[in-house]
Amino acid sequence: MWANIQLAKLCPGNDIGRLEEIMNTNDFVKQMDTAINIILILKESYDRRAKFEDKSYEAEPLTRTELEMLNEEELMELLNKAFETFGVDGETTVETEPVKKKNETSPSN
Repeated sequence: MWANIQLAKLCPGNDIGRLEEIMNTNDFVKQMDTAINIILILKESYDRRAKFEDKSYEAEPLTRTELEMLNEEELMELLNKAFETFGVDGETTVETEPVKKKNETSPSN
């Protein structure tokens, strides 16, 4: 629940249903900043849950600076992995890359 609340705070009107909308912007700076914020939220959420379940768990910190050292492709790959992991727990998932449509018509001979 903590992650959902934090993610909703990033969205217009605190509407977590608009999470995909904030990632699908032409504003590159805003998109990358949002990606970094989402990764940091999901990482902290993971750490909080792990600590709740196992008091001996020690989190390995992840910083904004470390994420800023990644290139765009690496950051988006990490974001996708974070969403996959978050989705496995039955939480929100967001497409961060457009789905490629197959050509449904066969070429004529």
